[in-house]
Amino acid sequence: MLQSLGRAELHMALEVCMVSGSGQEHSGCLLLSGEVLFVVSVCEDAQQQAFPITEIQCEHDTHTPGRITLTLQQHRVASDTEGDGGGRESLSELQYKRLVDFVTGASQYLSPSAASLSHQTFIAPAEPPSTATKTYHYQADPAFACVFICKFTMVKNKALRIGFH
Repeated sequence: MLQSLGRAELHMALEVCMVSGSGQEHSGCLLLSGEVLFVVSVCEDAQQQAFPITEIQCEHDTHTPGRITLTLQQHRVASDTEGDGGGRESLSELQYKRLVDFVTGASQYLSPSAASLSHQTFIAPAEPPSTATKTYHYQADPAFACVFICKFTMVKNKALRIGFH
């Protein structure tokens, strides 16, 4: 699974107890690469899930020591199709914000034409795509969970090009 990433670099592996929504627990492992967080089931020896690190939040559960909470925000997009019949690619929330910031910033440098001056149109900002949130819980040794969350934050910031790297 790591070979499929191309330049696979494994930053950390953490043994966890995966906690399902119904409360069932089974052993697993979180594998943190530079681009993807893999969830692997130890008993089945198979990948359960893979999350792009830029699309998830990884936090301590404040009520339970050693509990790691992963929050995935999935963007719901209406099935718009372009004129050529192809599907329209959805933007992540970060990409959407960058696009809005760029268009807003760039529009101040455009000079209005004579035709556009006669048409006073109101431009309303577009609504960001609606999101559905899924939460996953993992139990690990509290000290290792803390290190994992710190390492995850560093890797995610590097992927988002935030801070010094």
